[in-house]
Amino acid sequence: MFSIGIILFDDFEELDAIGPWEVFRVAEELSEGKLTCEMTSLASHKVIAKKGLQVDVPNIMTKDSRYDLILLPGGEGSRTLIADDRVLEIIKHIASSATWVTSVCTGSLVYAKAGLLEGKKCTSHHSCLEFLTQLSPTCEVVRNNRFVQDGNIVTSAGVSAGVDMALWLVGQIFTPEFAREVQHFMEYYPEPPYA
Repeated sequence: MFSIGIILFDDFEELDAIGPWEVFRVAEELSEGKLTCEMTSLASHKVIAKKGLQVDVPNIMTKDSRYDLILLPGGEGSRTLIADDRVLEIIKHIASSATWVTSVCTGSLVYAKAGLLEGKKCTSHHSCLEFLTQLSPTCEVVRNNRFVQDGNIVTSAGVSAGVDMALWLVGQIFTPEFAREVQHFMEYYPEPPYA
């Protein structure tokens, strides 16, 4: 079974986590359990997201923290994480055994500070691309892409881009055809009214 862990923290951006969560949980259902996705936390308390969503999930250190894929969302709280050496060590430890290390939005800033993006192509929210370069001077920031893959690292641009990244990952874990089934089930055919 392929296991996915979405790692939450205070002030994470809701859609950064919930968008991919929906994709992965639909994939779990349609694959009849060949994939499992759960949320875990870097906090020892109920996590409160940027816009007030409260999530009570287990602390990553109180359980087996080995996942095939980890996903770190972004949000204002990512700035707190990059200043916490203990959290950065936890992230590096969890990433070391993962097949895929992924982030949405400013989650990539945490990976950069942890040294995971050295020499890698990556992206983030458009407002943080310069900061990403400051945190990881040897990384190659890619602009105007919904997501960027370099080896086992996949970073996505802001907020809604995480859904696109998650669908691509489902295509890698299974097949592109199966990812299309997930997309169809979700009725995910973006047509912004003011595009």
